[in-house]
Amino acid sequence: MAMKKHDDIFYSLDNSAIFMAAIAGASGPFVFRFYGELDAPIVVPALQDAVDALFPRFPYFFVRLRSGVFWHYLDPVSKPPRVEKELLYPCAPMPRGGDRPAVRVFAYGRRISVEFHHVITDGTGAIAYMRALTVEYLRRIGIGTDIDDSTLQAAGIKHPREPMDSEEAEDGYNKYFRPTATVPDKTGQAFTIPGPRMFIAYRETLGSMDVQQVLAVAKNYKVSLTEFLTAVHLDVLQDLYEDLPRRAQKRAKKIISVQVPVNLRKIYPSKSLRNFFLFVAPYIDVRLGHWTFEELLRRVHHQMQIGLEEKELVRQLKRNVGGERNPLGKIVILPVKTLVLRIINAIIGVGAYSGSISNVGIIDLPEPFASHVVRFSFIPSRARTTGANVGALTWQNRLYINIGSMVRDKDFERRFFSKLSSFGIDVFVISSQNEGEYHL
Repeated sequence: MAMKKHDDIFYSLDNSAIFMAAIAGASGPFVFRFYGELDAPIVVPALQDAVDALFPRFPYFFVRLRSGVFWHYLDPVSKPPRVEKELLYPCAPMPRGGDRPAVRVFAYGRRISVEFHHVITDGTGAIAYMRALTVEYLRRIGIGTDIDDSTLQAAGIKHPREPMDSEEAEDGYNKYFRPTATVPDKTGQAFTIPGPRMFIAYRETLGSMDVQQVLAVAKNYKVSLTEFLTAVHLDVLQDLYEDLPRRAQKRAKKIISVQVPVNLRKIYPSKSLRNFFLFVAPYIDVRLGHWTFEELLRRVHHQMQIGLEEKELVRQLKRNVGGERNPLGKIVILPVKTLVLRIINAIIGVGAYSGSISNVGIIDLPEPFASHVVRFSFIPSRARTTGANVGALTWQNRLYINIGSMVRDKDFERRFFSKLSSFGIDVFVISSQNEGEYHL
């Protein structure tokens, strides 16, 4: 929702953004990255021209987070961001202050990377911008210049000559809020990956595999790709729990829960490119004994199916949006709101999950642009509490699974990709802390 003030337009935060703005910090900055690896080194001036051209097309992205008396709000910046040199580590906290938006664009070798603060968008919005930027850049170096705007539009590519659809900036949470719904049941604290965390570093480990191989395994078990990957995630966490020394195992939390984002646009007819997602969180209780992989699959499948019911999702909307609409909450000043939300997060937020896995689905581009992209990849937000989170996408019949980790050792990543390999899937792995690619 946008509101007029003098000659400027300000965007109020959507419901997810309100929560993230309050609790974001160095240990969990809510910054995620998409990148595209092209077939030739990036020409920085052409990339800057593409960023400049798309600046007015995505006004709800090029904003900075500001603090008001009662609420945070998003203030549009006056000019496009400059293309930056690559950071030492991805998904670092966004700099505050100045005329810098909550979006950063990087060029390094053959790679175009874009980082987004989660207060402005989710994976769907980020992919829309990433596709548009990639196409616009390639056109500016002479590729696809004969492709007309109607062809781009038919392929779902946003372009600079296309006016913004006002529905892209809508707050879908408020639109589909149902005041009569009940709030979800409370969840307990969850087991997390053991071991010391890195303070600043964020390790990226990318696994590449034939998506048809993975789909064949999932189909054999009669589950979806996301359900299969979620069961693998739970299984690896269960292994880590069971391998703890007896004393550490007694002290550890007994619930293992994986947070899986749900794209609400598949349920509600929304064009929003801002945040519009909720979560399903399949879990197991290790006090019940060891869970076989088949048991995990059945549990994940049924919990996902129940969690994706519209009646279950409106319960989350009730809890989240209902607090925002509370008359008492509206008159509480921002510092008090922030403190309360941080307490809530400590009780039922990040501590309730062992990790997250986000499968953003298929990314595609029309020809001739697709031929010049080697791969796309997605690095999820860093979170010191969970230690490691998993992001996945499909590009040109390859499934790319990227694990972002703040845990010092690589045990989780090694186990995750080895588990996939144990199903007969050919997995190739690249780590940012290990030169070269290796095959499991």
